[in-house]
Amino acid sequence: MHNPAQALAPMLAQARETEIQDNFFQILQQEDEKVIQILNEQDLSQSNMATVLASLEFANDRLAAAMHRIGYLESKVEHLEEQTSILSMVEAIANRVPELEQESLDLRTLLIERELHLAETHLEMKVVNEKLEMIRSSWWCRFWSWMTDTPV
Repeated sequence: MHNPAQALAPMLAQARETEIQDNFFQILQQEDEKVIQILNEQDLSQSNMATVLASLEFANDRLAAAMHRIGYLESKVEHLEEQTSILSMVEAIANRVPELEQESLDLRTLLIERELHLAETHLEMKVVNEKLEMIRSSWWCRFWSWMTDTPV
């Protein structure tokens, strides 16, 4: 009952998360390089500083959004890992089903054998009781009982 797609889900989620992080850091590095290039090429006048600050604010906003997405993806990965662990427990139980069914069948067979043995023993006791009653009701047993003054 093993589904390859379920087994690959955590790895795919991890790969997507890594790809998103790599893309984010590449974009962030590009933004940093742009800021450094601007600082190197121009002197820091008030107008240049406003452009640099705007670029930094834009990069900061993108960083916050990316961090939010990363947190969301991490929670998804944790959820998928939890489902995978539950799936492995269910799989272990499912793998024991044939063994448990065989054990149940063996116990049923043993129970039937013991019930048959009990019925045979009960029948044998009934036959012995009938013979005992027949002996007790015989004339010589009654005579013996009378002579020895003992109940039969």
